[in-house]
Amino acid sequence: MKRKWNWIDTTIIVFILLAVVVFLNRGKLLNREVISSSNTKNIIITAEASELTADMVTNLEIGDQIFSQNSLQKGYISEIMIKPKQEIAVGTDGEIKVYDHKEEITITVEIEAEVATSGPYMELGGQEIKVGLPIIVKTTEVEFLGDIKHIEVN
Repeated sequence: MKRKWNWIDTTIIVFILLAVVVFLNRGKLLNREVISSSNTKNIIITAEASELTADMVTNLEIGDQIFSQNSLQKGYISEIMIKPKQEIAVGTDGEIKVYDHKEEITITVEIEAEVATSGPYMELGGQEIKVGLPIIVKTTEVEFLGDIKHIEVN
């Protein structure tokens, strides 16, 4: 006896496929956040950048949130210190002189952040957080490259 395909068989296949899709996306459907890292730490990062001009950081404000990987991260600018960049020159008499650059500034920012940890590694928005490494300080308004000078774990 040859069996024909009918609408009941089609309905059963559709329900099975829907059940599989719902099962695989149950976290999104129930509005549960998927936590990528269960280990987090609250830290304060001190980053310093030089060779910037004052107009490059005019929109940087205390309280700005760090922006990375197309989303806002759990990091906020807590302190901003701007001073003229210092240059060193040796005079004709052999004396070393330190003077302030007329246009360039050195900016130091403190970032209070919740970072993901994995063993000895810390990460904020896809960037490894370690003293001496470069860091891209980026908010929705400002972006510049600096170096991590100090980390304080809370």
